[in-house]
Amino acid sequence: MILLWGLTPARLVLPLYLIVLGLAGCASVARTEGTSGPIAWRVSDLGIVTRNIQGQSVDTYDFTLVIKNVSGRSLTLTKMHRTVYEAGGGQPGHSSMDGRWELAPGVERKFPLYSYTHCTASQGCVDRRNAQPLWQIVFTGTDDQGRPIENRLEIILPPRHAELVDLGAVRKKS
Repeated sequence: MILLWGLTPARLVLPLYLIVLGLAGCASVARTEGTSGPIAWRVSDLGIVTRNIQGQSVDTYDFTLVIKNVSGRSLTLTKMHRTVYEAGGGQPGHSSMDGRWELAPGVERKFPLYSYTHCTASQGCVDRRNAQPLWQIVFTGTDDQGRPIENRLEIILPPRHAELVDLGAVRKKS
C-alpha cells in the first residue's frame, strides 16, 4: 500500500514515533510523592500566594511537604537542607533549617514551603512563567539506636503560573 508522498506504512513508523516522542517531551512531568529510606513523602496544598518580599508584591509557589515515618523505629530529624532549581532560572537557591523533629513509627509531620523566581541581574532575565521548580531536600538525624540517617527527596512540582519578580536595583520602578 502506497500513501501520499510515496510513504509506505513502514516508512511512517519512524516519523510518527519522533512526533509522539517530541510531544511527550513537551509534557510536564511532576513528582509529588515518594519514599526515601524510612520516610514516605508527598506534596499537598499547592497554590500561588502573594507575599511582600523586599518591598514588592510577589506571587510565591507554595506547597506543604508531608513526611511520614514508615519504619518500625523512631526517628529524630535535626536538619533540613533545601536546594531549589528553576528551569533556566540561573543559580539554585539554598537554605538550611536546624530543628528537632521527632517521628515515631507512623507519625506525619508537615513543612510549609514556597519558592519564587526572581531576577537580580542588572541586564535583566528571561521570564520563565511556566517553570517547574525542582526541590532537593535532605533530612539528616538519627534513629532510636543513635545511628545516623540521611534521606534525600527530589520533588518536581507541576508548572507554576506566576510572574517573574524583578529585584534588580537598577530596574526597580519608582
